[in-house]
Amino acid sequence: MKKLLKKAAIIALASSMIVSSGIIAMAEETAAAQETQAATDLSQDPVVNAQEDQRVVDFYKDSIVLGDSVANGFERYAIQRKANLILANLQFMTQPRYSIHDELQAIGTEGVNHFWYGGAQHYAYEMVGLLGAKHVYLSLGLNDIKARPSEVFEQYKTYIGQIKAANPDADITIISTTYIHPDAQTSLAGIKSWAFDNATVRKLNDSMQAYAAENGYGYIDIANRLADANGNLNPIYCTDKYIHQNAEAYAIWVQCLREYAASQNYAHANDAAAAAVAETAAADAAAAGSTEEVIPVVPTQA
Repeated sequence: MKKLLKKAAIIALASSMIVSSGIIAMAEETAAAQETQAATDLSQDPVVNAQEDQRVVDFYKDSIVLGDSVANGFERYAIQRKANLILANLQFMTQPRYSIHDELQAIGTEGVNHFWYGGAQHYAYEMVGLLGAKHVYLSLGLNDIKARPSEVFEQYKTYIGQIKAANPDADITIISTTYIHPDAQTSLAGIKSWAFDNATVRKLNDSMQAYAAENGYGYIDIANRLADANGNLNPIYCTDKYIHQNAEAYAIWVQCLREYAASQNYAHANDAAAAAVAETAAADAAAAGSTEEVIPVVPTQA
C-alpha cells in the first residue's frame, strides 16, 4: 500500500511539473511581448541616460551572466539599453526553462535544455571558455525548487564546481534566486516539507549565500530588493503574476550591480591576481636583463 501511495505521489508530481512547464512557456511569451511593447521609446529611460562611474563600467568587462528565463528577461532588457556602458560590457548566455538539473544531464538527453551557441549545444562551463569570460554571474534556481531543497543545493554546488574545474581562473558571483508572485505559490502533490513558494526560495538563497562566503565567491541579493512586505515578488515588478519581471525590476538589477562593484572596491580578486603575476614576471625579466654580463667594446686602431 505504501509503495502504491508513493508511486501515485511521484506520478502526480511529474504531471504537475508538465502542466507547469506549459504555463511557464506561455508566461515567458507574454513577458517578452510586454517588454517589446514597452521598449518602443527609451529616450527618457533612466538607465539609458545614466552617466556611469567608469570604475563600475570597467568592473564588468569580461563578464558573463548565465541563467534561466528571469535572467533572459534581463538580457533582453540589456540589449535594448546597450547605450548604458555597464550593460554593454555584459555577455549573456540565458535560456527559458533552463535549469541546474538540466545542465548536469548529458547533452542530447531527451527533454533537457542546454545552451545553444554556434549551431551546437554546450555545457555552461564550455560557454565560459568559449566567450573568454573571467567573471561569471549565476542567476538560477526557479526551475529547480520543486525538487528536494537539499538536492537542489548539492546540484548548484556541482554546477559551480564544473565551471571552476574547467575555468580555474574565473571568479564566481551568485545572484540570489528571485521570489515568486504571491498568487503563484503552490503546494506540490504528495509533498509536505517543501513547496513552490518563497519560503523554499529563501532557504536556497540562505544556503547559497553561506556557501559563497565559505568559498570566496561573490553574492548579490536582488531578491529582497524586489520583495514586498511579505517576502514575495512585489507585484509592481512582475509582468505575469508568476516569476517574470518588468523594466522597473531590471533597473533595480542594474543598481544592485553598481553597488556590488563598489562593495568590491571596483576590483575582482582574479584581476588583481593576474596583474600581480604580470608585474612579477616583468620584474623578473628586468632583473634578469640587468645581471647579464656587459662586454666592453674596444675600438680598433686605424
